[in-house]
Amino acid sequence: MNDTVLYIDDDRSNLLVLKATCEGELDVITASSGPEGLEILARQEVAVLLVDQRMPGMNGVEVFEIARRDFPDSVRILITAFSDLTEAIAAINRGHIRRYLRKPWEPEELKAALREGVEIYQTRKKIAELETRLLETERTYALGVVAAGVAHELRNPLAAMTMNLELARLRLDAMNRSLADGSPLDPAHLVSVTHALEKVEGATESAKKIAEGLELSHRRRDAELTSDLGEVLDLTLRFMRAALLKRARLEVEAEPVPPVQGSPQELGQVLVNLLVNAMQALPEQPPSDGVVGVRLRPLTEPACVEIEVWDTGEGISPEHLSRIFDPFFTTKPHGGTGLGLAISKRIVEQAGGTIEASSEVGKGTTFTVRLPVAIG
Repeated sequence: MNDTVLYIDDDRSNLLVLKATCEGELDVITASSGPEGLEILARQEVAVLLVDQRMPGMNGVEVFEIARRDFPDSVRILITAFSDLTEAIAAINRGHIRRYLRKPWEPEELKAALREGVEIYQTRKKIAELETRLLETERTYALGVVAAGVAHELRNPLAAMTMNLELARLRLDAMNRSLADGSPLDPAHLVSVTHALEKVEGATESAKKIAEGLELSHRRRDAELTSDLGEVLDLTLRFMRAALLKRARLEVEAEPVPPVQGSPQELGQVLVNLLVNAMQALPEQPPSDGVVGVRLRPLTEPACVEIEVWDTGEGISPEHLSRIFDPFFTTKPHGGTGLGLAISKRIVEQAGGTIEASSEVGKGTTFTVRLPVAIG
């Protein structure tokens, strides 16, 4: 893990003393001015940024303001020889420093502060890596559910193609034998081949529509800022229906709605997360005993579109309900990263909407998403 400390100070003797003080314990690199230090930050990863306040041209607070914006991961520590706390307060408010130290420093205090900064930096990195892995796990699970739905959707047209192509082959073999024997062709065989090929054509069209639906769900989605939530719901349910029906009855009430703010791909992820959550909330029971429902409708005050995803599962206790949107919080005893709902909340709020949950233990849970109608 990175343990590099960048010390910026216009006094060369200070740079040499600090480097000697930390030799063998920390990797210290130095710069004699703010611009030089920022150039180093742009070239390499730095765990702790230690900056003197009083320097010509660019002082420590100004360095920290830029570093906070462009290199936010580095832990920032101010060092100053002045007793006036004005600089330290400015650095805290404007540069969001971790702490400040005074010159002349005590070697052990300085090294302890730098080691603490390195540990904070490394801990943040580990947490970020863990979040990334958990996020990929959450996406992979949702992708698995959707992939299973796609496989289910394709199974019927592929089976129809296989069966009718085999039928056409058998009829053509019979016709070839008739031609070889000099026997008259049976017109029924020609009719049968024609019908079989027509069915293959229909099955091919069905498979093509499934592929087009997948393409539509991803095409240009990152650039799109508005969504047809009815279309997003249709596509999501199309590919999740098989997985849902294995766990419960599916009830859908969808009214025509105007376009809403938000990326179709991201809002599709929200629906997948909520539907997966609803499935997982159901106890082990025959599918006919449970219900997963979706309601889509427009609202006028304020002008928005509301979508509800509800289930007749075990419900969520009040003490847990207040935490369900917290990252890494989960009530699932086996599996679950606790990121699905947190991600959904972030996506909805970035689109200018709201998401909330209501629940009753033993009766089920309802998630309500409201998204503002797109302007223009």
